[in-house]
Amino acid sequence: MAKTVYTYEGIEKLAEIIEKARGHLSKRAFAKKVGLSPPAIERILKGEVKEPELKTLEKLAPHLGYTRDELIAICASENAPQPVREYKFAEDVIPVVDQLPDREAARVAQHIIARLSQPKVSLNGVKGEGVSFHLELMSQVDLADLLRAIATRVEKE
Repeated sequence: MAKTVYTYEGIEKLAEIIEKARGHLSKRAFAKKVGLSPPAIERILKGEVKEPELKTLEKLAPHLGYTRDELIAICASENAPQPVREYKFAEDVIPVVDQLPDREAARVAQHIIARLSQPKVSLNGVKGEGVSFHLELMSQVDLADLLRAIATRVEKE
């Protein structure tokens, strides 16, 4: 049998990351979401897979909030300093936010609202005007108003 560069601890860490990312989804539903078979997910979670295929890691990566190369490093238990990730577009962050429990996603939304409520931000071009929801969870009406304001701003840019 060929020697693997992956460690038991690394594979165990991958299983933990998958468990956290799947949240309330069943193993079957999570497998379908990432494009893998349910038995493949089950074997990884049980530690039966000693060396996940690169294609498996590629399919998992966007749903776990990591790149394929980062997952390889995790499986190999590499502790080398990782480059700092730069998030420049919503598409970079959305997969990470989608993994969060609703309560944590609400905290992210509140942070975004707080940032948008600062006077330096103008949703309609009027200096000093912004949105202010005082970090409270939003009603459906308030959410619709915020989304309309954001859409208007995006259309102008």
